[in-house]
Amino acid sequence: MNKKNYVIDFINYHFTKLKRKIVVSFTQLVLIFYKRKLPGELVSIMKKNRDHLMTVNEFLPEGEYDDEYNNYGIQNYIYSNLKKEIDLFPTYTDILVLLLSEFQLRNVNYLEIGTSVFKNFQQIENSLDDSILYGYDMNDLISTIKNKYNFKSKIDRASKQEYFYSKERNEIFYFKNNVLSKEGGEIFRNLLDEKINVIFSDALHSEEGILSEYKNLIKGNLSNQFIYYFDDLNMYDVQNGVEKVFKDLRSNNNNVKFYSFWSYGWIGQYEKLHKIGLITTLDIASIFKKKNIFLPFFKEITNV
Repeated sequence: MNKKNYVIDFINYHFTKLKRKIVVSFTQLVLIFYKRKLPGELVSIMKKNRDHLMTVNEFLPEGEYDDEYNNYGIQNYIYSNLKKEIDLFPTYTDILVLLLSEFQLRNVNYLEIGTSVFKNFQQIENSLDDSILYGYDMNDLISTIKNKYNFKSKIDRASKQEYFYSKERNEIFYFKNNVLSKEGGEIFRNLLDEKINVIFSDALHSEEGILSEYKNLIKGNLSNQFIYYFDDLNMYDVQNGVEKVFKDLRSNNNNVKFYSFWSYGWIGQYEKLHKIGLITTLDIASIFKKKNIFLPFFKEITNV
């Protein structure tokens, strides 16, 4: 790298870092208004999730994280903030756990696409009983997660594909593959015993990735009542893909609705807010109104 390029990269890096800090600081000021209105039920969920996170000694061992070759979809600044305590404003996990209460937190069939270091997954699993949880990711299973859930390696008889299985309080499956893989999707479908009613989509942040996961993994596998939850609608062309998924689902069911709002992500106040998308058969507007929940820029999207 020549000196000119080095200087440009140096300036761009520090400008981006400064911009992130300004946005984060401004966001924290704005959220003071929303914090005052948080209902007790949501605060209780947040506290339970924060307490559970404090029991996790390590999300990703240093030897398994490589910022250049295998970073589990985590930028360095996120990796350095994974273990820091999160402020008491809702993360996307807190809101999802709240919505899971509509299924009475039992007998849920949950799929997380893009588990990364299982930070979201562990909080969801901790809130459920007698449920089936599927993790789908292109990375190897992290050693700490393998040990925590006492995962055992299994081989699918038909495809000879390896997956991991655990059964304690809940049944848990972990399947390694790429959401762009049609073959991987077909193998995964064979693992499903029942239709899925809750999905968290956080893998390949692009329209192509969203449409591929929907076609390969989701379509035809949704239960009559479902929550399909998307992170980062504000990234690239993710929202374009989500809108196409919504239109397809709605074409077969007029009860399907599409909402968006903003919340913290998995490292809370250490980064900017995430725009969350929610395709569901539940009347979220009525649920939030009944529970006195006010989230930044919450709205139902109909003009797609």
